Amino acid sequence: MTERIDPAVAAKIIQALASYLKRDPASITEAHHLRDDLGLDSVAIIELLFEIEERFKLQIPDQDLPGLSTVGTVAAYVQRRLAESKTESKPESPKPVTAASKPKSAKSTKTKSKPTSAKSPSPKKAAAVKFASAGKPKKTSAGTSRKKKVAAR
Repeated sequence: MTERIDPAVAAKIIQALASYLKRDPASITEAHHLRDDLGLDSVAIIELLFEIEERFKLQIPDQDLPGLSTVGTVAAYVQRRLAESKTESKPESPKPVTAASKPKSAKSTKTKSKPTSAKSPSPKKAAAVKFASAGKPKKTSAGTSRKKKVAAR
């Protein structure tokens, strides 16, 4: 069963593609393959998906990228994610206040918690930092790099 794609979602994605490719939006259809038909390489696809994330205010996890090969699959994916976020953001009905759930007196003996340390970087940022520093030789206490010491042996 193929799902019906909202024309507004498809139009926004096609507009983002047309803007990126500097093409007429009418020349792009849902059947176009991002690589084969539109000539996007992996970097261009990542940039396009970043633009789509910005336009639709959602995040696309890396593990979902391989399934996004055509304009139509991207549109269907975005539509599905938007529907999921709408169902998740529905407020729950308020619970009635009972005598047991009423707050106690203002003189509670709560202990103050210690402030938490700085947030650790996200896994993507941590990987980027790790990748950026991977090629640099580490200095030893004598000030020479490990690579030079190994080569001297």
